[in-house]
Amino acid sequence: MLKVNTVSTKWSDDLPGGITWFFIGQPKTGKTTQAASWSKKGNEGVLVIDTDLGADFVDRANVVTCCALNPPVRTQMKDGIAVTKNGQEVIEIVPTNERGFYHRGGPDKGKQCHVYSLAEILADLMKNWDEYPYDTVVIDTIDQVNTWIEDVVKADQGIENMGDGSWGADWAAAKKKNADIVKKLQDFMKKVGGNLILISHAKQTAMTDDKAQLSPSLPSGLGRALCAKADVIGYATVNKSTQDYEISFEGYDERMVGSRLAPLAQKKLPFDYEAVINEIKSYKEEK
Repeated sequence: MLKVNTVSTKWSDDLPGGITWFFIGQPKTGKTTQAASWSKKGNEGVLVIDTDLGADFVDRANVVTCCALNPPVRTQMKDGIAVTKNGQEVIEIVPTNERGFYHRGGPDKGKQCHVYSLAEILADLMKNWDEYPYDTVVIDTIDQVNTWIEDVVKADQGIENMGDGSWGADWAAAKKKNADIVKKLQDFMKKVGGNLILISHAKQTAMTDDKAQLSPSLPSGLGRALCAKADVIGYATVNKSTQDYEISFEGYDERMVGSRLAPLAQKKLPFDYEAVINEIKSYKEEK
């Protein structure tokens, strides 16, 4: 017999693990700052995979700098001479502290820092998750990851620009590779009961049928695919009057915004973890 679980959404309890949040918005609308503490443990529970080099100035953020999709490689050298084997130069992975990235502040300012590829970070998290104190992982931003993916696709297909591939093969390959990466991490976070946050800039507003379109700054097919994978999609803004950060879950046809969590559906709230969690826990379903 199958073991069948009956779902119970008792919102006053802790949130279930494995939620994927997707924050989109214009620059400087609090996405990184708020995501860096999006856990009941605050900053201590969140790891930020920083692909945009934009988290350096977020106080108390736990940041691992991500420099590429795959590890950079170089020819192995010994005494200034290339090492060869069977007539071929030996290729090695560049050590993480020799990849040309430098500390921008603190006591090590000006010294090379450790940076990692996304592949290395994901492999380490999946191997050593229990050794870390985190329950939430942030990719900031998924836009930059897509740029790296497009570079790989262009190299693989021998084209200079996206769109030059035959019959859209380049766009399809990039979409699949990005979606596969997100799904791999998403599946892992669900397995361990952790949460995933994707961050993306918002596209400049476009008008279609007299309606303002709102979507991530990604190719449309990929944007729709990632939004479909997310449980909660929030649009980050700054209140012009108060200068406070706000997050909207108000969704309709032309907005890739919304929530599978009933307490957040069609809500606009302060962009703050405690405010959002309090909204969820105080929710009472209409009879």
